[in-house]
Amino acid sequence: MRSHNSTQNNVDAVPARHSGEGTAKISKSTNHVDEKDAAPVMPLLGSGRKKRWSHGSLFFSLFFFVPLIISRPLPIEVWVIQSLGYLSFIVLYIKAISQPVKALPSYLLSMFLLSVACSFQNPGGATIIGFIAFIVGYYNSIKTGLTSISIMMIVLLTLNITMFENAHFLLGASIINSLVLFGFGVMERKETLHGLKESQQAEALRVLSAIAERERIGRDLHDVAGHALSSISLKAQLADKLISKDKIDDAHREVKALAQLSQALLSDIRQAVSDIKQLSLADEIAKDKALLEENGFKVLTTIDDSALMLLTSKQERQLALIVKELTTNTLRYSKGKAVSLYLELDHNVSPQTLFMAYQDDGIVEDSGSIKEGNGLMGIRERAASINADVSILFHPHPAVSVKLILDNPSPEKVAL
Repeated sequence: MRSHNSTQNNVDAVPARHSGEGTAKISKSTNHVDEKDAAPVMPLLGSGRKKRWSHGSLFFSLFFFVPLIISRPLPIEVWVIQSLGYLSFIVLYIKAISQPVKALPSYLLSMFLLSVACSFQNPGGATIIGFIAFIVGYYNSIKTGLTSISIMMIVLLTLNITMFENAHFLLGASIINSLVLFGFGVMERKETLHGLKESQQAEALRVLSAIAERERIGRDLHDVAGHALSSISLKAQLADKLISKDKIDDAHREVKALAQLSQALLSDIRQAVSDIKQLSLADEIAKDKALLEENGFKVLTTIDDSALMLLTSKQERQLALIVKELTTNTLRYSKGKAVSLYLELDHNVSPQTLFMAYQDDGIVEDSGSIKEGNGLMGIRERAASINADVSILFHPHPAVSVKLILDNPSPEKVAL
């Protein structure tokens, strides 16, 4: 009975220990959220989906040249100086949106001084200050941002009074442009903070879900193993005593019963493990699609839901890992900007066949020099483990297709 109590106590300790770990993780996650609320770390404007918009908005910086065009003819020297000033501003802007917040002040000051310097020959130089206002609105609180914008506006007003007596319209346009883009920056900041908060909440839910799953597994193993291990221990002790008393036949019976108990326990544990939540192909596709879009890719997915219902757990798990590896390769090596994923069941052939195709639009100029690494070799191995044919092409675009024959399609998920 002492052995039984020891086993019982050890198994009972599992959920408690998991709960402690889970509490620590939740506490850490909560502290992370609090730190974010106090001093949020904003994603860089030059990364992810923000990068495309930040670069695209440079189209409006071409208003810089409007006064020069209106004032034609101008000396070629003026055009050269202003063009160099404009290009320098664009370079500073592109670098600034990819810098951490601590490094921004020097970039923003350089951009402002450059725009003011350009304004001595071209009043349109003041119009590009709006891009500074957008960056200020995005990275700073409203109070700090308004203070910075007010200082810039005072400088512009002073320049208008002392240097540009006939540039009232351009001054007004610059002020309006700066205030509007500052407002866009503030709105982008609020939207980003809202997204960060949702991500933190999703992470907290994920941690709670993981804790609940671990506790469930612990309870299941407790129920399955607790009594069986106690019985095995008692029968082993009984067999030992029978052998010591030379009751060999009785000891053999106990040993056989011991073997049966251990086999039954092993079967029950396997069944409990098979009930653990399997990797979902649909969830993996959704996660990888969001990740690709976050990094600037346009993703087109065509998924036949009926095909997903016919996959076994092993097939679904291996296909999910293949999609994950393909996404990783795209993020690491692709020179393209669009990805397509196609998954459909062919009902016109027997046995039914599932086709999956993944392709990105990056162009591979020298496909002969490409050597398959661990990632692509892993894809082939995973496909082979479910008896699927895989085709990998590199010219003109990287593409991977998987053909999986479903010998006995069934809507039931069978763990293999």
